[in-house]
Amino acid sequence: MVARTLCLGASLLGATVGACWPAPNKSGSEANANAVSSSTSTESGQRGAAVADVPLDIVISQFPGGYQSRWALSAAACNDDPETSAEIMSLQGRLVKYNQSIGTMIQGKRTTSKTMEAEFAFEQKGEKTTKSLAFELSQDRQQLASTDVETRVRTRYVRCPKLMAG
Repeated sequence: MVARTLCLGASLLGATVGACWPAPNKSGSEANANAVSSSTSTESGQRGAAVADVPLDIVISQFPGGYQSRWALSAAACNDDPETSAEIMSLQGRLVKYNQSIGTMIQGKRTTSKTMEAEFAFEQKGEKTTKSLAFELSQDRQQLASTDVETRVRTRYVRCPKLMAG
C-alpha cells in the first residue's frame, strides 16, 4: 500500500521511483525457484501477505531491531525477575543477557531476513569465554529460536510484552 502511494505521488510529480518499475522477467526454473506467493493461509483461515525469507550476507555489529527485546521460555516466565530467572534472555544493542552472564557481540552476520549468527564474548563469574549463537525469528516476530552453534542445542523463546522488554 505504501509503495503504491509512493508511486502515485512520484507519478504526479513527474518523478520515477525504482519500486514503480516492474521487476525484470526471469525465465525458466530460476523464476519458479524465486517465486513467492502473494498470500498465505494462516491457522485461523485468514489470508495475509507472505513475507519471503530473503537471503542476505550482511555484517552486523548489533542485534537488528526485530530481535531486540526480552525473551522468555514461556509467556508466564515474562513476569519473572530477569536478574534471577534462568528462563529469560534479553537482546539489546550488542548484548545478550542471561540471568548470570552477559555476552557482547564481537562480530555478527544476517544470513537471511529472519536469521542471524554472531560470536559473543561472555563473562560469567569472572570467567571469559566466546560462544557462537544463531537466532531465528518466527514469521510474526513473536517467537525466537536460539541455537548454540557448537553444541547444536536449540532453545525456543516467546517475546515478552514491550512493557517488560529490556
